[in-house]
Amino acid sequence: MTVSAQLQRTHFVVVGAGGLGCPALLGLSAAGARRFTIVDPDVVETSNLQRQVLYSVAQVGRAKADAAAWALRQRIPAIEVDAIVRALRPADASAFVAALPPESIVLECTDAPALKFALNDAGLEHGTPVVIGAALGLRGQCIAVRRGVACYRCIYESAPQDLPTCESAGVLGVAVGLAGFVMASAAVSLCDPQQAAETTGALLAFELGAGSMQTLRPRPRERCPACAAAQPSRFPPLQASA
Repeated sequence: MTVSAQLQRTHFVVVGAGGLGCPALLGLSAAGARRFTIVDPDVVETSNLQRQVLYSVAQVGRAKADAAAWALRQRIPAIEVDAIVRALRPADASAFVAALPPESIVLECTDAPALKFALNDAGLEHGTPVVIGAALGLRGQCIAVRRGVACYRCIYESAPQDLPTCESAGVLGVAVGLAGFVMASAAVSLCDPQQAAETTGALLAFELGAGSMQTLRPRPRERCPACAAAQPSRFPPLQASA
């Protein structure tokens, strides 16, 4: 199976259709992805339009998941996309991931640290690859998680209690946009066996103020509970591209 065919077959589940989710969806669809589920409980707001690039003033007040699905269909009518207008709680992450088809990749695009850890754990528990991203101020980062490499919990252990939010600390639209496109690139790489081996477990971090970008390759942490519970991947076996 070619990478292009695998992209069209893969089910990309984007949790959060805001500043990270919008560019991630655009990047995935531009790369050839055609199957999506979008999960978000919120509505489009005027104040967020500068960084939530899928939306326009005409969609203010509409559910983000529905508006994002509509925008993707306008660009590529052949896209299959389901919109889920609800919040995914950390306590529900395991059941949510368990119910996904085996050809799924989850992208965690919210600004909720607890959900990032919950989806990291759920992805390992049920053998589903998860791409986790974040952006704040001029900084952003992304990591693709699967069994056998360092996971999000290996690096950060647990969600901080006093982490600044985008509302309190601010975020530059270009920074969150770059982080979203990097997440899309990481998710696409999982559809190629050679690229996946290079991508998973590597934390890509950038700082636009300094113009720096680096890739960190941490080792799995001993006694990491998420890694200890990890199951073999359910993601379909990948063949080298033709």
